[in-house]
Amino acid sequence: MRIGIYNHQHQRGGCPGCSQNYVRGMIADAMKCKNRAIGIYGEDCEFFNYTDLGDYPSDNLNRPGFKRMMNDIASGKLDVIAVITLDKISTNIDLLLETYKTIRSYNLKFITANEGEKAMEILDKALVKWGKKQK
Repeated sequence: MRIGIYNHQHQRGGCPGCSQNYVRGMIADAMKCKNRAIGIYGEDCEFFNYTDLGDYPSDNLNRPGFKRMMNDIASGKLDVIAVITLDKISTNIDLLLETYKTIRSYNLKFITANEGEKAMEILDKALVKWGKKQK
């Protein structure tokens, strides 16, 4: 399995130690995603990290790491997308569901470190409800 791990971490504050804490947090989150993926798909996985460190608003998906991940999805380079929590993609439900819909249109799986594959079930149900509200 080729697994893309996406992580977006807001970088607040200007102190050098703050940046180091954010980076350590991103590394820890990526390890949680990796461990969860290995627990689901086994040891024979290849991992690709996509990270964005900065103050990107939640409704702005024009982030370098996110765009690179979406390009790799479209190019067929990944089988699974893993995130620590759904809000790492966006707290805007419309953008989150649109992103998930795109991921699923390429027949990829989607997991979170906490929910595992259950995240797909949750988002699939949300898509049904969201689709009804859009009509």
